[in-house]
Amino acid sequence: MTRTQIVKVAAIAVLAGIAIALPYVVTNYYVTLLSLILATALLATSVNMLAGDAGLFSLGHAGIAAAAGYGLAWASRQGFDLLWQLVIAGVLTLVASAIYGLISMRTNGVFYLMVTLAAGMVCFGMAYRWSSVTGGDNGLTGIRRPELIGEYWQFYFFVLAAFVLVTFALIRVSRSPFGLALRGIRDSESRMRSLGYNVPAYKFVGMMLSGVVAGLAGILLVWQTEFISPSFAGFEASALALVMIVLGGIGTTMGPLVGTAVVLAISQVLSTYVDRWPTILGALFIASVILAPQGLIGGMRALASRVRARNRPQQLSREG
Repeated sequence: MTRTQIVKVAAIAVLAGIAIALPYVVTNYYVTLLSLILATALLATSVNMLAGDAGLFSLGHAGIAAAAGYGLAWASRQGFDLLWQLVIAGVLTLVASAIYGLISMRTNGVFYLMVTLAAGMVCFGMAYRWSSVTGGDNGLTGIRRPELIGEYWQFYFFVLAAFVLVTFALIRVSRSPFGLALRGIRDSESRMRSLGYNVPAYKFVGMMLSGVVAGLAGILLVWQTEFISPSFAGFEASALALVMIVLGGIGTTMGPLVGTAVVLAISQVLSTYVDRWPTILGALFIASVILAPQGLIGGMRALASRVRARNRPQQLSREG
């Protein structure tokens, strides 16, 4: 193994140890907050998959997450067992993802952004107006997590495992021929068409995969809060997911998690001390875009590269 590989393995081992030990060294509140961060990071990861590999930025993914969440919540309220709750949530996730894919697969750039925004607003409107099913503005309450993950620490480990598995699965997808084709579409759609690739079909499949991750995030968020309301599908939820990946680093593996942790730390923790926390979040976002356009992860990588570049001549001179 090279030195870089050893450092990466060591870093992963340290992070894994910290993640496993956290529930035993912090209070219940922070464990619950960590579960929320991981579940929300999955939603940001679903947006990051399309943005990083295909260059497609969605402003409506919260609508897919809400479709899954409402399916689970409604089935739970109707007395369905866990399997049927998950089946209904899964079917609604696939339906919503297919609709998103069909209406957006022939668009790109700002048009893709606006189409997904419109789809998200339709989901929000349905959640708000279809009160006989969704509970309207009051939402649906009384949803209970499965007994196996009923305790806060059990749910934390479950969400942690889901996040790790999804992250590794998306890494494999990104490195597969399908992921390479998406990056080719990102760089030049016309060239990929000339090579015989069905660009709309690749965009559709990409949206379906991304939607499945968003649906999983929706299920976990409903289990986290044991409640769902139209705000789950609102513009703010989708916009924050986009802010999270830009802040963390578009196309990076850990960018969604880092961005989510920063945003939720400000909104959930700092907000108890500062009333104007959105101003702080906005200023941080602007500073990140100006000073670290590649996000916090990208900025750290660039800094590490500069440090290595400065140290290399010194090492060569010593060897000489």
